[in-house]
Amino acid sequence: MFQLTSDIPRRRRFRAGMVGGGRGAFFAGCHRAAMRLCGRYEIVAGAFSSDPALCREAGDAFGLDADRVYLDFRQMAEREARRDDRIDVAIIVTPNHLHFEPCRLFLEAGIPVICDKPLVNDLEEARQLARLADRNGTFFAVTYTYTGYPMVRDARARIRDGELGEIRFMYVEYLLEWLAEGPQKLGAKAASWRVDPAKAGPTGVIGDIGTHAFNMLEFLSGQRCTGVNAKLTNAAPGWVLDDNAVVQLEFDGGADGLMWASLAAPGHRNGLRFKIVGSKASLEWRQEAPETLLLGRLGEADMIYRRGQRDMTPDGMTGVSLPAGNPEGYLEALANLYVDYAAALEAGPDWRNGPAVPVTDVHEGLRGVALSQACLESSGKRAWVRFPSEGGKR
Repeated sequence: MFQLTSDIPRRRRFRAGMVGGGRGAFFAGCHRAAMRLCGRYEIVAGAFSSDPALCREAGDAFGLDADRVYLDFRQMAEREARRDDRIDVAIIVTPNHLHFEPCRLFLEAGIPVICDKPLVNDLEEARQLARLADRNGTFFAVTYTYTGYPMVRDARARIRDGELGEIRFMYVEYLLEWLAEGPQKLGAKAASWRVDPAKAGPTGVIGDIGTHAFNMLEFLSGQRCTGVNAKLTNAAPGWVLDDNAVVQLEFDGGADGLMWASLAAPGHRNGLRFKIVGSKASLEWRQEAPETLLLGRLGEADMIYRRGQRDMTPDGMTGVSLPAGNPEGYLEALANLYVDYAAALEAGPDWRNGPAVPVTDVHEGLRGVALSQACLESSGKRAWVRFPSEGGKR
């Protein structure tokens, strides 16, 4: 309990290297803030930008030795692998289309990897990375941030322990208003690559936020999707990729599912929410109100579980860092993932058994890439398609 604020006794700090994350890279700053909250990492090396000036600027901001500020990630992987004090983990926070090559090179160098999602844009590239990681048993995590929320972990434990009974139906939505007025209104650096299919990947809303929603259902239920029936549409002016997706899902445990994701839904800021329906009860959670979990029981009064209270599950408690009533949020959720990663790195070859809650690994990232392919195929055919059989049950 209180793992982000428990800083005594001293614990090992891992040497981290970052690829991407120079000035203007939005989510890299969230990673670094989460690493600071976690207190288990120190950035000692990086290839922060293809622009030499921006790369050196970042290295100076982090107080790095000049010989560990690399102008090329290939050089970084090669040289770090030869050092006695080489990095313990490489963190990849580049745009989507630049994930594959640095991930591959660091894996080949025997260096564990933490990669932002989606893993890559191409399914065969994702398979290559999974094979590389599996061949050497190398730790490889993909940052599905929302799995770090305490009440999400609490929900997962309650589902696993049978509190809902047999899982019959699962619903997840992830709605943003970000794109409602079209890409010309965005003005953010990230938008410049998200509007380009060669960089953003073959899907828009699925690859960007749909993978989060899909991963949430598999993380919660322990079931794997076996089939999809998707309709991808485009409503935002000037946007060339899909910005709305309605996807029916079938799961190997017998549950039916429905996922709705949109980048252009006015009034929704970061509207991730789920509802899991079982034979005994249902659970609901909203990312914008993350402190509570609603349990609706068959024929009985509803219950509201609150983060930090004594009736939380042990799994839920792994993510708690403040007393009840002191809100925790997004950065803490990401920091909880970095605590999990530290436990995995400490466990060495047995890294899968290090964290109390399973790490969303390269296989989860692969399934996110497979989701995009399956939805594109289904939407094009206007028919059900089988989900590619990637990875085992959690």
